[in-house]
Amino acid sequence: MTFPDLTKAFELSSKLLEAKTFHDLNVVLMKTLLEIDTIEKVSSYEILGRNFRDEKTPEPLIRKFPLSLAEDFKDEFTDIVKDIALHGEPGVSFLTLEHEEYIYIYVNKGEPPEKLVLIKGTLDEYNLEVVRGLAKIYDHQIRLFDTKERDILTKLNNRQTLGSTFEQVLDFYRNREPEELGSYIALLDIDHFKHINDKFGHLYGDEVLIHFANIMRTTFRHSDFLFRYGGEEFLVIINQTNDNGVIAVLERFRLAVEKYEFPSGKVTVSIGCTRINTQQAVPMMIEVADEALYLSKTNGRNQTNILERSAKQFVDNDIEFF
Repeated sequence: MTFPDLTKAFELSSKLLEAKTFHDLNVVLMKTLLEIDTIEKVSSYEILGRNFRDEKTPEPLIRKFPLSLAEDFKDEFTDIVKDIALHGEPGVSFLTLEHEEYIYIYVNKGEPPEKLVLIKGTLDEYNLEVVRGLAKIYDHQIRLFDTKERDILTKLNNRQTLGSTFEQVLDFYRNREPEELGSYIALLDIDHFKHINDKFGHLYGDEVLIHFANIMRTTFRHSDFLFRYGGEEFLVIINQTNDNGVIAVLERFRLAVEKYEFPSGKVTVSIGCTRINTQQAVPMMIEVADEALYLSKTNGRNQTNILERSAKQFVDNDIEFF
């Protein structure tokens, strides 16, 4: 390797290593790849799992980067991505379809959320080694962020990722005309959780949290965002629905929790919800959802309430809350 090659390798590596979040990492990787003349297009995806419509036909659940909120999202590469998700190998691989050349970087296969970067174009031997080197750093950084941004117990996103996710959701709606369908914040609080810990011990309490998170995964859609907000409180961003739709899905979740056989016995959940408003500061929207949650708690628990508040101007927009 020549000195200029070594210098370039360090420059490319440092770009990826400087990224602070998965979002930033993806942006840097895509921009870096597009600087290679023979690459036409770069697309990035998360594979969140597989939905088995029957015993023989797994359907990969795909979310595109930058954010795609629609549950039935499709783009020009959806079928290719699904095929790679089912049959592709981890690492850097080549693919030829209908006389078109593709390269893909596949990370975390079998450990959702899997990451897939699809590259349309060709690579000479030199640039192939560059991409392989970038893929190794990308893989390392993904695993690092997964440790940092995921709750250890429940494996849901933790509070650290909440701010960047909100910004992506808000950006999605800022670029669109007002419409009936929108996104909602819901706070989910396990009722009498302290009593569970006091009566059965913290190991049982942890089991309740794990089962609760699993019910969230099976009830909410792969286009929604699930977080452990702190302690026994969880947060969901529910996308592309309306007031009736969000109440229906939250009630379905509430009933699923109520009917579930937890190790410690019956468990219920109180829920508060509000619609996301691009004109309102994120902390204020969470406060509205918290007020709705308070209504559910004070009115007997094990229920769902939704509140709305008019958009206001707040002077503290520069404060970092997450």
